[in-house]
Amino acid sequence: MMTVNSPKITRSVEDYLETMYYLEQEKGTIRVKDVAKSLGVKPPSVVEAVKKLSKMDMVSYERYGTIQLKDEGLRIGEIVSYRHQLLKDFLILLGVEEEVAEKDACSMEHVMDVSTLGKFKKFVEFIDVYPDAQDFLEKYREYSK
Repeated sequence: MMTVNSPKITRSVEDYLETMYYLEQEKGTIRVKDVAKSLGVKPPSVVEAVKKLSKMDMVSYERYGTIQLKDEGLRIGEIVSYRHQLLKDFLILLGVEEEVAEKDACSMEHVMDVSTLGKFKKFVEFIDVYPDAQDFLEKYREYSK
């Protein structure tokens, strides 16, 4: 399981890097206005965050240009994105509505221990490979209603 391991990497930094990673994957480029829209903040807030991330050597940015993730920014963005998707998938398996699972995964991705995330990963994998797992999940979802 991938870890971030740095006291300078706050939840806010993780959110920015995750969003930038996602935008790069989806659109091929990272623009201030797209980051602002995704995070529900104003563009000047994104510019301030990008300046901070640039000083941390996570991104490069030319004023009025696009943002580029550097190696460490890309690595952290990928880690947080992976955690988010894993947690969201797990919550949906449990029968949590997608919108709620999305919101909860966003909160959980920052605070869970890597060993706990590892168990979630193994559980999701197990559900995919164990023949009776889908029946078990169906019965659980009925029970939990």
